[in-house]
Amino acid sequence: MPLDGPHSRSFDGSLAYRERATRVLARGVSSSPRASQRPVAVLQERASGCTVVDADGNSYTDYALGYGPLLLGHSPVPVLDAVRTELDRGLRTGGVTAGEAELAERIARCVPSGEVSTFLSSGTEAVQLALRIARAGTGRTRIVKFRGHYHGWTDSMHVANSPGSDALTTDGQDPLASANVICLEWGDLEGLQAVLDDTVAAIITEAAAINAGCFEPEAGFLEGLREATRANGSLLIFDEVITGFRLGLGGAQQRYGVFPDLTVLGKVLGGGLPLSAVTGPRTAMHPVVSGAVLHRGTYNGNPLSVAAGNACLDLLERHAEELYPRMEALGAALAAGIRESAERHGKPFAVNHVGTCLQFFVSERPITRLTDLIGLDKDRILEFSEQLVRRGVITLPRGLMYLSTEHTDADIEATISAFDDALSSLAN
Repeated sequence: MPLDGPHSRSFDGSLAYRERATRVLARGVSSSPRASQRPVAVLQERASGCTVVDADGNSYTDYALGYGPLLLGHSPVPVLDAVRTELDRGLRTGGVTAGEAELAERIARCVPSGEVSTFLSSGTEAVQLALRIARAGTGRTRIVKFRGHYHGWTDSMHVANSPGSDALTTDGQDPLASANVICLEWGDLEGLQAVLDDTVAAIITEAAAINAGCFEPEAGFLEGLREATRANGSLLIFDEVITGFRLGLGGAQQRYGVFPDLTVLGKVLGGGLPLSAVTGPRTAMHPVVSGAVLHRGTYNGNPLSVAAGNACLDLLERHAEELYPRMEALGAALAAGIRESAERHGKPFAVNHVGTCLQFFVSERPITRLTDLIGLDKDRILEFSEQLVRRGVITLPRGLMYLSTEHTDADIEATISAFDDALSSLAN
């Protein structure tokens, strides 16, 4: 039966799957945020381009895009062909394959600071390796991170995930694991100077805070971080798991012209398959290059993910001058259309936009800084996301949206129309 509500469509297949899955699979999903999708976590049967079809035959324009990796959409022919070719050669899991060096060479060409790389399977793992390299290279132990920035779900970094709070994020975390982590508000150079000393190994930051809601750095802030770390003998780490290859071929560091000692890559890097990397100048990467720092993983640099990554970056390298401006223009048009609709309806709504990333908020006030998120009613965002699902638009449940090379002008127009319809019923 269709779930109650306007614009009802049948979710019987998704509901039936949830009932089955929750008997044997925790919460019926394999990653906690997926359980927050309303009215139910949609059971995706197939996908092509930027379109997802669920178990009930409902079609959606997808702006979740796998939580960011699918910059080329769900079915990029070069990526799928490369993976099929690699499969025909056998799995070769845990072995050395030529694609690894090829992909590292591509990173060196594309990422301004990416001279030497090493591969892992997830962004969380890569962050941990970057921190280990920083501690080994400096002989120091403390790490500075910024509130509201997400750097994976390990106990040491899964803290201060909201501005204004240094709290642990989940039950079961070891509070001692983050004892050497110093938490500051993003943009606070004065506060940074007060804590920088000869115990600080590194500062880690998203160069653009996409994960928290699409915030660009304040003018001079990244430059201030770069200057402060050099003066203190600490390393600067950019977490570009989201922004790498998404905000441009060279990521956020190319966009803002500030180059870190270490960069963490993921998501787009694997072309839709699990792959991450730590990259940086040879001097910064020396602890792992020399073998002093160990990192292990059966699936590190696995041939299928590497093949997908090479195919993805090959396409982006060859067509960057065409693809990135077009995606940014579509993102700008979508943001402008949503803002115009909200203003016309007189609704409490805000939209942030950085390149190929957007975030919407149900809010009476502008959300221009991370600290503006303090006190925001996030349930209203979840409720609005549900209204979009009912109208055939998938976003991350918390309101984050990603553009792909597969979105068209027609998709943007239809999405603005869906927002307009949903906004017309939004309570003030």
